[in-house]
Amino acid sequence: MLLFDSLHHASAAMNVSQVGLQVAGQNLANSSTSGYVRENLLLETGTSRKLGNGTIVGTGVQVSGVVQVIDQFLEERLRIANGDMAASTTQEKFYTELEALLNETTSTDLSSSLSEFFNSIDNILNHPENTSYRQMTAEQGVQLADDINHLAETVVEIQRNINTTINNAANEINKLVKKIDELNRNISLLETKEGNEALGLRDERLNALSELSNLINIKTTENSQTGSVSIYCGSDILLMDGVQNEVFVGARKETSDDTVMAELCIRDTMTPLDVRSGTVYGLYQAHSEILGGYLEKLNSFTENLIYEFNSIYSSGQGLTGYNSVTSLAVIDKPEQPLSLSNLDFPVENGVFTILVNNKPYEIRIEVHESPTVDPFSLKPVPEIRGTSLNDIALAIDGIADISATVNLHGQLEIKADNTDVEFSFANDTSGILTALGINTFFTGNNAATIGINQTVLNDPSKFAASNNGVGQNTDNGVQLAAMAVTPNSTLGGRSLLDYYDGIISETMLAGGIMKSVVSSNTLYQQSLQTQRDSISGVNIDEETILMMTYQRMFQANSRLVTVIDEMLETLVNL
Repeated sequence: MLLFDSLHHASAAMNVSQVGLQVAGQNLANSSTSGYVRENLLLETGTSRKLGNGTIVGTGVQVSGVVQVIDQFLEERLRIANGDMAASTTQEKFYTELEALLNETTSTDLSSSLSEFFNSIDNILNHPENTSYRQMTAEQGVQLADDINHLAETVVEIQRNINTTINNAANEINKLVKKIDELNRNISLLETKEGNEALGLRDERLNALSELSNLINIKTTENSQTGSVSIYCGSDILLMDGVQNEVFVGARKETSDDTVMAELCIRDTMTPLDVRSGTVYGLYQAHSEILGGYLEKLNSFTENLIYEFNSIYSSGQGLTGYNSVTSLAVIDKPEQPLSLSNLDFPVENGVFTILVNNKPYEIRIEVHESPTVDPFSLKPVPEIRGTSLNDIALAIDGIADISATVNLHGQLEIKADNTDVEFSFANDTSGILTALGINTFFTGNNAATIGINQTVLNDPSKFAASNNGVGQNTDNGVQLAAMAVTPNSTLGGRSLLDYYDGIISETMLAGGIMKSVVSSNTLYQQSLQTQRDSISGVNIDEETILMMTYQRMFQANSRLVTVIDEMLETLVNL
């Protein structure tokens, strides 16, 4: 009887050895497989049995299961670290792309274009009678406007590409969550049926969760009875009890410009997904803060350049005057006060002067609100009154030798009555010439729309370098040339060049800080990965020793079986 018991024990040990060899071999085969979790063989003492004489006899060793060696808390921290690293890496990528676009270390950057434009005005001051230098300034203005347009267009194009990437991310998120849901079902089915962990499926699910954490921030909880996991993104549920909440791409308009940013939303509730890290969060930040923030500053800079330059320029005169001029601004209701006309630039109470053959005529502009009483509430309300475009046309039309009308498009047209008459503009304290686009150099109102007035391009002699009559001096040109380095209260006391240099410095500094954040997040993620590998990774030396141990165990028990067989044969032959 004892021989048969010993034979059973040896057989059980051999079975354990075989399973142990399979587990160790599986670990070694996947030692370089990314995301693989080391498997561990669990052993237990077989159920003892009681003999007739009361003696308790053991039944040897048996396999109780094969489990993953994993720290779930560490896995969760690693997924958070993956999301933070992906978010910062994405932002750093777009800072690098923006820095390359700005080209501030080359001679083709916007700072150089600005300097060349204002330097060209100095050439007019040195050669006031030479029209070719005024032509060069107009051409430099075109180059400057084109450079600004290119920056704005490229930034917007990158933002559009980001929207496409966000849309692709939404599809990837839905695909991964669906895959995890299917794995949940299969894991629950296998583990309930066989009573063991579905190790391969769990590895696959861990890899899917890791991929998902690279896209968005996720938290998971595992049902201890079914083995399925629920997935949360912030306060939003993506997967629970086999129910998936799909995400889709909504859109929200940015406040800084006319671009629209794609945004992930929960399809059922139509609410924005609570994204706080991952590649998608990095794309959000790149779109709105990095690129959108730069574009907002570029628009502010460009608007100030247009307004300040035109404010000086519009009060000046060129080598020749006008025979006719049409305002660039279009006013839908010319009979209304100017304050209701939604002009790009402000108009204030003041005057401007029209010089007819250098003889001055002053036109007054009034913009004000007068309080009246609401007959229903008896409360004072502002009554907007003031000069309208029709009023300006009527006042100019009363000047001898010129006429003015508002055309069908809502533009102010001023014409000389005969070819011997030329007119120009001076001393605008109201800002109306800049607002209407009369006798201006720049057109547009932001980085995307800035351009050069076609009148100056067609006839460079009209470049307004004088401020004392047509062809009289270059005092207006002196102010224009100095504008680039003149402190401006609108820009916080900085000059135009200093303001743009500040934009560049802020961009470069933010990019440098983000590089440091990426480095820090990468080091932290790597430290967690190292901890994870020390727990769940495969150590080739350890697994090799285990294989040798199970081989020897199998060999020893095989030898025991042989010995028992010989003993039984001897007994039989007695």
